[in-house]
Amino acid sequence: MRSHDVRRLRDRALDRRLDIDGYVVVRVADDDTIARALDVYHRFDSGIDDGYYASIHSTNRRYKEDVDQELRQIVWPPCDQILHDHECLVAAMMVKPPTGSTVVPVHQDWNTIDESRGAGLTCWMPLTPITRTEGLMRVLPGSHHYLQGLRGSPGFPNPYQDIAERIDAELMIDVEVQVGEVMIMDGRVLHTTGPNESGRTRVAAYMNSIPRGAQPLHFYRREDGGVEGYRVDRAFFTSFNIGERPTGELFLELDRYERPTITMPDLLRMHRATRRPFARRPDRQLLAPDRLSSTTAT
Repeated sequence: MRSHDVRRLRDRALDRRLDIDGYVVVRVADDDTIARALDVYHRFDSGIDDGYYASIHSTNRRYKEDVDQELRQIVWPPCDQILHDHECLVAAMMVKPPTGSTVVPVHQDWNTIDESRGAGLTCWMPLTPITRTEGLMRVLPGSHHYLQGLRGSPGFPNPYQDIAERIDAELMIDVEVQVGEVMIMDGRVLHTTGPNESGRTRVAAYMNSIPRGAQPLHFYRREDGGVEGYRVDRAFFTSFNIGERPTGELFLELDRYERPTITMPDLLRMHRATRRPFARRPDRQLLAPDRLSSTTAT
């Protein structure tokens, strides 16, 4: 079972691993790159000092644009050496201060393209050390194969909401990503990060990448439950504020959009259909190591 129709990573072995598990971890950045990216975080004030935030959560358009412009110049080139024929749609900071609510619950990332042929890729790069104390990334490997649907702002039906805590506790695995590495993840993969209990601010860079030339999309759910789909430009994600109706070309309008609730037996049955063992089962070995080397395929 393939999760996409196009090659996404230059290295074919890594591309296959990404298809199977929905993520890979690759070393891409040297100390200078990390220092320059971290300097972007320190130079631009988000105005947010309590609780988890991504820079695109800010209502300050200039701040979002400055972070996007400078960060992509620093961290996109090394990622571009790993990705095959992709472009950076938006770059942002993901920050967990030592105070406030810093848990990022189990979720999938927004649709950013037509997913009939595959999803956008999340590139997540720690700029400060992230251990269990800061809140490790946790994923359900292979979940991109069977959890499909519209995802956007400000909030969409979540079919696994009632079992999210069980999924995290029983099925998800820790992914250790070191400073200098990037986690490349299919946007449909279930993931979460725990609370920052370190007493220090945790900073990561984020980029959403899409196949070169693909049309960016955004889906908006109205208060009445209806959904609108928009074709947007590449400046959209640093110009709009979450909760507002998007600007762009309306191409889809649904009077109501719901996703059937998924039970734990449902999830287990769908996962088994992908023929992947759950990582926590003692008699099985995880298919993919958390850290992989990368070489460029010819």
